[in-house]
Amino acid sequence: MTNERNSGGEDRVLQSAVHWDLGFGRSHASQMLWRCDAVRAGRLYQRSLFGTQAEAEEFADQMRQREPDQMFSVEAIKASTVWN
Repeated sequence: MTNERNSGGEDRVLQSAVHWDLGFGRSHASQMLWRCDAVRAGRLYQRSLFGTQAEAEEFADQMRQREPDQMFSVEAIKASTVWN
């Protein structure tokens, strides 16, 4: 990210330096989410959330081909455990 100092003495982020990707959060409103965990050498490497099981499974399949040294698991979780 790029910060620039304005005349008021405050740091602010340039609009062009931030990418807002809300993903499924824009249109998804369900009680269930799908969590895809990537594990490498017994440690959690990455955790991703998806709105549908199909999205999560597709992501896991693509990543299994690209990262054969990681194990990917997909499970359903309640949205209330992520957001209040």
